[in-house]
Amino acid sequence: MEALSVRDYRNNLAASFTKADNGEPVLIRRKNQIYALVSVGREDLMIGPELQARINEAETACREGRCITCSTKEDIENFLNSL
Repeated sequence: MEALSVRDYRNNLAASFTKADNGEPVLIRRKNQIYALVSVGREDLMIGPELQARINEAETACREGRCITCSTKEDIENFLNSL
């Protein structure tokens, strides 16, 4: 699979977006890095019910003090080293 140069991508924006919309991979090469253009659906940007439940559970745990608080870099290092 060939990656487009930034110039080719810029000169063919509409075609690149059409390919991405159709699920085709679009790779763009910039210097020594390769990037992918992908179509992201609205559902990919939203928090689903399962994730929201986990977020709510974590917030409740923090409010009830069932969490670890790190105030300094040393606290974080000590916690990470204890894992």
